[in-house]
Amino acid sequence: MIGSSAETSPFYLRVTCFLLSIALLLCGLYWAQSILIPLLSATLLSFLVLPIVWKLERWRLPTWFAGLVGVLAVLAMGTAMFGFLSWQILSFTSDMPMMQSALEEKGSYISTYIEQHFNVSRETQSNWLRKKTDSIIDEGANSAMNIFTATGAAVAGLALIPFFMFFMLLYREKFKKSIEFLAPESHQKVLEIIRKVSHVSQQYLQGMLLMILILSVLGSIGFLLLGLKFAILLAFIAAVLNVIPYVGVMIGSLIPVAVALVTKESPMYAVGAFGVCILVQFLDNNFITPKIVGSSVNLNPLSSLLALLMGGLIWGLPGMVFAIPTAGIFKVICDNVEQLRLYGFLLGEEAPAQIRKLKYARGMFGNKVKV
Repeated sequence: MIGSSAETSPFYLRVTCFLLSIALLLCGLYWAQSILIPLLSATLLSFLVLPIVWKLERWRLPTWFAGLVGVLAVLAMGTAMFGFLSWQILSFTSDMPMMQSALEEKGSYISTYIEQHFNVSRETQSNWLRKKTDSIIDEGANSAMNIFTATGAAVAGLALIPFFMFFMLLYREKFKKSIEFLAPESHQKVLEIIRKVSHVSQQYLQGMLLMILILSVLGSIGFLLLGLKFAILLAFIAAVLNVIPYVGVMIGSLIPVAVALVTKESPMYAVGAFGVCILVQFLDNNFITPKIVGSSVNLNPLSSLLALLMGGLIWGLPGMVFAIPTAGIFKVICDNVEQLRLYGFLLGEEAPAQIRKLKYARGMFGNKVKV
């Protein structure tokens, strides 16, 4: 009855209801981000450690103990990464006076060049720079308050992740049983979709962690050969930012170039740093990512870019980080639900041979579509 009334209703009414549902969903995602971000993080990390938990359970260890070991493994990895970053940042902070002195010296040189070639006096340049600096300081003070508030919320969210992870791993069978109660006729199909989502998440996260490690090593070698200060820190930051497609790659390349300009006498070192970034990106795009991450999410560039922009719009930086794996999970769901298969096809990057095998099915708006 419901399906037939939906099919006979006007097309514009179905589209309006669909768009309204999307708008309400986006509003809910935005307003509930303080809970959804740690919950999504815990879900993805739970998928990552599931093989460890399964192995421990096969050894006849209790489920709670296996889940606890999985959570502790993630905490140990996070603690190691935080300790490494703290050590590198402290080293960077100790060299700040030297960098400030070098920056002032290069600024004096640039000011002299502008005065000689563009007839702009040093006083005029100083006044302009002072106004811009005051404006930046004022904006920075406001941003600092926002960051302080956001940091408190972020810390609270991070503290929830281990608890969410533990209870998700502990109550796996209960969740499975609840699906059987909710969908007795199609629960096997639902469980199969969840298994596929888990597999995709594991592939993506494991591949990204290995890719960050490889890019950090390659970048460190290149920057160390150039004699750049903080080579390991710069390479690690560039590798982590590479998780965010397009935007992260650009920012990760600009940071080493800026450090090279400040700390080195010759601008050729900055050119060399940029060359290292280009070479590492070339290796990543053509050899590392296809072999390690592969087609785990199988998204085309357009859907990846739209997911990235939408994630940044709704959740900011965390949204940009989660955009690709979330879009990949959504595609897996679409590929396995007949009414959503068209959207999985639009998100994906199927080969021509796969496209020719498509068949007709009924779409979300009741119309016949090729999926």
